[in-house]
Amino acid sequence: MKFAVVEYSSKTKKIWRHTEKRPNYLCDPIHEIDPTSFGCYVSAFEGEHVPLVSLITGTQVFLPLRIYRKIMKRITGAWPTYSISYLQQFDVLLVVYQISDGHEMVALLQRLRAEHPSQIIIGVPTQPYGILREYWDKTPEALTEMREFIRACHTFITIVKRTLPKWERISRTPMLYMPQPYPTAFASRMFRERDQKSNIIFVAGVTGRDNIIKGQIVAAQLQKKFPAYRIQMAQVEGMDLDVKNLSGSTYDVLPFQPWQEHLAMLSRVALVINTDYTETRGRVQADCAAVGTVSIGANSDAQEDLFPKLPADRNTSTAQLVLQGEQLLGDTSYYSEIARTAQQRLAQYDYEPSKERMEELVQAIKMTL
Repeated sequence: MKFAVVEYSSKTKKIWRHTEKRPNYLCDPIHEIDPTSFGCYVSAFEGEHVPLVSLITGTQVFLPLRIYRKIMKRITGAWPTYSISYLQQFDVLLVVYQISDGHEMVALLQRLRAEHPSQIIIGVPTQPYGILREYWDKTPEALTEMREFIRACHTFITIVKRTLPKWERISRTPMLYMPQPYPTAFASRMFRERDQKSNIIFVAGVTGRDNIIKGQIVAAQLQKKFPAYRIQMAQVEGMDLDVKNLSGSTYDVLPFQPWQEHLAMLSRVALVINTDYTETRGRVQADCAAVGTVSIGANSDAQEDLFPKLPADRNTSTAQLVLQGEQLLGDTSYYSEIARTAQQRLAQYDYEPSKERMEELVQAIKMTL
């Protein structure tokens, strides 16, 4: 099965190919490929990552034509005709929808179905369902575009199990929950037992998202009960960090870290609080499970699957989350039980079982064609 992930663009705007010596999780996210996210699909299935813009304005395109296409895009808001023959070599395409460039991806899918009818096309969103839902409420035509995107796919997958019924109400196209691949074997090398961790409470998330600041409030209250613990947060590049709810607390703001460094940092943390309720995949929680650190607060797919005894949603009170934190920080045996369960459940996200699930899906789609 020859496989590729197709997104509108990427940081490099260049095609990236998996190699055995350099899988995505060893790569530089700025100059090569994301070590998590959709890069995981590419390495799990030993395929390619193809930014659509690389086919339109990449270095292989004649310079005058590149300039012409950029001018027309600026004038009309859409790309003039371009070749998609490069994509014909793949048996299966995982095509990613993103709000900002959705119309271009819809146009691509419609061309693929017409020009490459034997190709299997699987769609997936990049934004969390909660973010998409908010945008659709404000921009109804975007929901129409989303439906057009889904309609052009053979199957549409969600990487968040709880959102499957919601997606099924949007379209009659076959829908499936399929967890995102994760480099479990590699990341789990950084696993640390509870007694090897420092007295640190890490508050994760972008403070611009609804309810993220609740995590700071929970951390501040836990620090009062466990004064030996220090609070830490990360400064996400290009994002404002609101720390007013940590006034009077002892805390540090860490610079942004590449994934492997961030993973090593998380392995030394005693507790992660991430009150993100946008129904995400939960890469924070997957990272925590890999390194033996317990996470509370989110309604992500990974939180619900990897930490089933620590559920949360936007209706979970601050007091409830503080109680969860107290139990974890005060009971080493309980903490270790939760961490071990998370690590064991994370195994199903590794590349080999993920590849098997995708192959089963492709075979099922072929049976319907």
